[in-house]
Amino acid sequence: MGRRVLTTVMAIVLLAGWGAAALAENLPQSEEPVIKPETSEQELSEAKIDTESLELGAFYGAYSMDGFGTTGVYGFRLAYHLTEDVFFEGTYAVTRFDQSTFQQLTGRSLVADDQVVYWNVDAGYNLFPGQIFLTRRKTINSTIFLIGGLGQTSVDRQDQFTFNAGTGFKLFITDWLDIRLDFRLHAFQSDLTGKNEMTYNLEDTASIGFFF
Repeated sequence: MGRRVLTTVMAIVLLAGWGAAALAENLPQSEEPVIKPETSEQELSEAKIDTESLELGAFYGAYSMDGFGTTGVYGFRLAYHLTEDVFFEGTYAVTRFDQSTFQQLTGRSLVADDQVVYWNVDAGYNLFPGQIFLTRRKTINSTIFLIGGLGQTSVDRQDQFTFNAGTGFKLFITDWLDIRLDFRLHAFQSDLTGKNEMTYNLEDTASIGFFF
Protein backbone atom coordinates (compact mmCIF):
# COMPACT_ATOMS: atom_id res chain seq x y z
CA MET A 1 0.00 0.00 0.00
CA GLY A 2 2.79 2.43 0.94
CA ARG A 3 4.69 1.55 -2.20
CA ARG A 4 1.67 2.40 -4.39
CA VAL A 5 1.21 5.76 -2.69
CA LEU A 6 4.90 6.60 -3.20
CA THR A 7 4.69 5.61 -6.86
CA THR A 8 1.59 7.73 -7.38
CA VAL A 9 3.20 10.81 -5.76
CA MET A 10 6.33 10.48 -7.89
CA ALA A 11 4.22 10.20 -11.03
CA ILE A 12 2.31 13.37 -10.12
CA VAL A 13 5.56 15.29 -9.51
CA LEU A 14 7.03 14.16 -12.84
CA LEU A 15 3.86 15.08 -14.71
CA ALA A 16 3.79 18.53 -13.06
CA GLY A 17 7.42 19.18 -13.94
CA TRP A 18 6.88 18.08 -17.56
CA GLY A 19 3.82 20.29 -17.84
CA ALA A 20 5.66 23.37 -16.49
CA ALA A 21 8.54 22.83 -18.93
CA ALA A 22 6.15 22.50 -21.86
CA LEU A 23 4.31 25.65 -20.82
CA ALA A 24 7.58 27.61 -20.55
CA GLU A 25 8.59 26.56 -24.07
CA ASN A 26 5.32 27.86 -25.47
CA LEU A 27 5.61 31.29 -23.78
CA PRO A 28 7.15 34.14 -25.85
CA GLN A 29 10.78 34.74 -24.92
CA SER A 30 10.64 38.53 -25.31
CA GLU A 31 8.03 41.10 -26.04
CA GLU A 32 8.39 44.56 -27.54
CA PRO A 33 7.10 47.34 -25.23
CA VAL A 34 3.80 48.87 -26.18
CA ILE A 35 5.36 52.37 -26.09
CA LYS A 36 8.97 52.54 -27.26
CA PRO A 37 10.66 55.94 -26.61
CA GLU A 38 12.77 57.37 -29.38
CA THR A 39 16.40 57.65 -28.31
CA SER A 40 19.38 58.98 -30.21
CA GLU A 41 23.01 59.57 -29.29
CA GLN A 42 24.47 63.02 -29.81
CA GLU A 43 28.15 63.65 -30.35
CA LEU A 44 29.48 66.70 -28.49
CA SER A 45 32.35 68.74 -29.83
CA GLU A 46 34.36 69.78 -26.77
CA ALA A 47 37.02 72.48 -26.84
CA LYS A 48 40.35 71.02 -25.79
CA ILE A 49 43.15 72.56 -23.76
CA ASP A 50 46.54 72.68 -25.36
CA THR A 51 49.16 70.41 -23.81
CA GLU A 52 51.65 73.29 -23.71
CA SER A 53 52.44 74.61 -20.21
CA LEU A 54 53.25 78.29 -20.92
CA GLU A 55 50.61 80.97 -21.38
CA LEU A 56 51.20 84.58 -22.42
CA GLY A 57 48.43 87.13 -22.03
CA ALA A 58 47.65 90.83 -22.27
CA PHE A 59 45.02 92.60 -20.20
CA TYR A 60 43.23 95.91 -19.80
CA GLY A 61 40.88 97.14 -17.09
CA ALA A 62 40.37 99.52 -14.19
CA TYR A 63 42.52 100.23 -11.13
CA SER A 64 40.96 102.05 -8.17
CA MET A 65 43.43 103.66 -5.75
CA ASP A 66 42.19 103.66 -2.17
CA GLY A 67 40.74 107.11 -1.39
CA PHE A 68 41.29 108.41 -4.92
CA GLY A 69 39.81 107.94 -8.38
CA THR A 70 39.74 105.02 -10.81
CA THR A 71 42.00 104.92 -13.85
CA GLY A 72 42.74 102.49 -16.66
CA VAL A 73 45.38 99.80 -16.26
CA TYR A 74 47.12 97.59 -18.83
CA GLY A 75 49.81 94.97 -18.69
CA PHE A 76 51.05 91.49 -19.47
CA ARG A 77 50.98 88.10 -17.78
CA LEU A 78 53.17 85.02 -18.19
CA ALA A 79 51.91 81.82 -16.58
CA TYR A 80 53.33 78.35 -16.12
CA HIS A 81 50.75 75.59 -15.64
CA LEU A 82 52.31 73.01 -13.34
CA THR A 83 49.26 70.72 -13.41
CA GLU A 84 45.67 70.98 -14.62
CA ASP A 85 44.76 72.70 -11.34
CA VAL A 86 47.90 74.55 -10.17
CA PHE A 87 49.66 77.37 -12.00
CA PHE A 88 52.19 80.13 -11.30
CA GLU A 89 52.00 83.56 -12.87
CA GLY A 90 54.01 86.75 -13.22
CA THR A 91 52.35 90.11 -13.92
CA TYR A 92 53.64 93.51 -15.03
CA ALA A 93 51.20 96.43 -15.20
CA VAL A 94 51.07 100.20 -15.65
CA THR A 95 48.40 102.61 -14.45
CA ARG A 96 48.38 106.16 -13.12
CA PHE A 97 47.51 108.03 -9.97
CA ASP A 98 44.32 110.08 -10.32
CA GLN A 99 44.95 113.32 -8.44
CA SER A 100 42.49 115.50 -10.34
CA THR A 101 40.16 115.88 -7.34
CA PHE A 102 43.06 116.84 -5.08
CA GLN A 103 44.28 119.40 -7.63
CA GLN A 104 40.83 120.96 -7.88
CA LEU A 105 40.54 121.31 -4.10
CA THR A 106 44.05 122.51 -3.33
CA GLY A 107 45.33 123.91 -6.61
CA ARG A 108 48.50 121.81 -6.41
CA SER A 109 49.67 118.30 -7.22
CA LEU A 110 49.95 115.59 -4.59
CA VAL A 111 52.66 113.63 -6.43
CA ALA A 112 55.32 114.70 -8.90
CA ASP A 113 54.94 111.60 -11.09
CA ASP A 114 51.44 110.19 -11.45
CA GLN A 115 52.53 106.97 -13.18
CA VAL A 116 52.07 103.79 -11.11
CA VAL A 117 53.93 100.61 -12.06
CA TYR A 118 53.57 97.28 -10.30
CA TRP A 119 54.54 93.63 -10.70
CA ASN A 120 53.38 90.46 -8.96
CA VAL A 121 54.43 86.84 -8.65
CA ASP A 122 51.36 84.73 -7.91
CA ALA A 123 50.16 81.17 -7.39
CA GLY A 124 46.76 80.09 -8.64
CA TYR A 125 44.41 77.15 -8.24
CA ASN A 126 41.55 76.14 -10.58
CA LEU A 127 38.81 75.69 -8.02
CA PHE A 128 35.79 74.87 -10.21
CA PRO A 129 36.68 73.50 -13.66
CA GLY A 130 33.62 72.89 -15.85
CA GLN A 131 31.95 73.36 -19.22
CA ILE A 132 29.60 75.82 -20.87
CA PHE A 133 27.19 74.61 -23.57
CA LEU A 134 27.10 77.06 -26.48
CA THR A 135 24.89 74.82 -28.62
CA ARG A 136 23.56 71.26 -28.38
CA ARG A 137 26.79 70.01 -29.99
CA LYS A 138 29.39 72.57 -28.87
CA THR A 139 30.86 73.02 -25.40
CA ILE A 140 33.61 75.27 -24.06
CA ASN A 141 35.82 74.39 -21.11
CA SER A 142 35.84 76.92 -18.30
CA THR A 143 37.18 77.35 -14.79
CA ILE A 144 36.83 79.57 -11.74
CA PHE A 145 40.17 80.09 -10.03
CA LEU A 146 41.70 81.60 -6.90
CA ILE A 147 44.98 83.51 -7.11
CA GLY A 148 47.29 85.47 -4.82
CA GLY A 149 50.88 86.45 -4.28
CA LEU A 150 53.50 89.09 -3.57
CA GLY A 151 55.01 91.94 -5.53
CA GLN A 152 56.00 95.58 -5.63
CA THR A 153 54.15 98.80 -6.45
CA SER A 154 55.95 102.00 -7.43
CA VAL A 155 53.97 105.13 -6.50
CA ASP A 156 55.54 108.59 -6.86
CA ARG A 157 58.87 106.80 -7.55
CA GLN A 158 58.69 105.03 -4.21
CA ASP A 159 58.64 101.22 -4.16
CA GLN A 160 56.11 99.63 -1.84
CA PHE A 161 55.96 95.93 -0.90
CA THR A 162 52.58 94.62 -2.07
CA PHE A 163 50.47 91.53 -1.61
CA ASN A 164 47.43 90.72 -3.71
CA ALA A 165 44.60 88.19 -3.73
CA GLY A 166 41.55 87.60 -5.85
CA THR A 167 39.55 85.37 -8.11
CA GLY A 168 38.83 85.01 -11.79
CA PHE A 169 36.88 83.25 -14.51
CA LYS A 170 38.42 81.76 -17.66
CA LEU A 171 36.97 80.43 -20.93
CA PHE A 172 39.04 78.22 -23.25
CA ILE A 173 37.90 79.33 -26.71
CA THR A 174 40.22 76.94 -28.57
CA ASP A 175 43.05 74.61 -27.58
CA TRP A 176 45.49 77.56 -27.72
CA LEU A 177 43.35 80.63 -26.90
CA ASP A 178 41.48 81.71 -23.76
CA ILE A 179 39.80 84.80 -22.36
CA ARG A 180 39.44 85.63 -18.65
CA LEU A 181 38.15 88.11 -16.11
CA ASP A 182 40.14 88.95 -12.96
CA PHE A 183 39.17 90.67 -9.73
CA ARG A 184 42.07 91.53 -7.41
CA LEU A 185 42.77 93.40 -4.21
CA HIS A 186 46.24 94.98 -3.93
CA ALA A 187 47.40 96.07 -0.46
CA PHE A 188 50.49 98.10 0.43
CA GLN A 189 51.67 100.80 2.85
CA SER A 190 51.38 104.40 1.63
CA ASP A 191 52.07 107.86 3.08
CA LEU A 192 50.59 109.92 0.24
CA THR A 193 48.07 111.55 2.57
CA GLY A 194 50.73 112.38 5.16
CA LYS A 195 50.00 109.33 7.29
CA ASN A 196 51.69 105.99 6.75
CA GLU A 197 48.85 103.46 6.54
CA MET A 198 47.77 100.35 4.68
CA THR A 199 45.85 101.04 1.48
CA TYR A 200 43.55 98.59 -0.32
CA ASN A 201 43.28 99.03 -4.06
CA LEU A 202 40.90 97.23 -6.41
CA GLU A 203 41.78 95.94 -9.87
CA ASP A 204 39.27 94.59 -12.44
CA THR A 205 40.65 93.40 -15.77
CA ALA A 206 39.77 91.42 -18.90
CA SER A 207 42.49 89.58 -20.77
CA ILE A 208 43.29 87.27 -23.64
CA GLY A 209 45.90 84.52 -23.40
CA PHE A 210 47.81 82.27 -25.77
CA PHE A 211 49.29 78.84 -24.99
CA PHE A 212 52.67 77.96 -26.48
